[in-house]
Amino acid sequence: MTDGLENINIVKESVLQFTPGVRLKDDEERQCKLLLMPECIVKLNRSASEVLELVDGQRTIEMIYSELAARYEDDTLHRDLAEFIMDALSRGWIEVKSESIQT
Repeated sequence: MTDGLENINIVKESVLQFTPGVRLKDDEERQCKLLLMPECIVKLNRSASEVLELVDGQRTIEMIYSELAARYEDDTLHRDLAEFIMDALSRGWIEVKSESIQT
C-alpha cells in the first residue's frame, strides 16, 4: 500500500494547506484544538495544534519552521517537524498546495 506521497518532492518552499473538508476548531470546553474531518474528529496535542495553526495555504514549510524555532529552542525541531508534516500528509489532514509542488 502506498501513501500517495511518492510522486511529490516536498521541499522547504512547499506551501501547506488543509485538505478540502478538514479544518481546525477550538474546543473551549476541553481546552484543546480539534481537527474536524468528514466523519472523524481528532483531538490534537499542543505540539500538533501549534504546527497546524500555522498551516494556512500561504506559509511555506520554511516559514512554519522559522516561526516555531523563534518560539522554542529545540535541537530536534527540524526532524520533529518533518516527521509530523509527513504523518499529517499521509493521514490526509494537509496537502501541498498545487502551485508549490516540485516535480
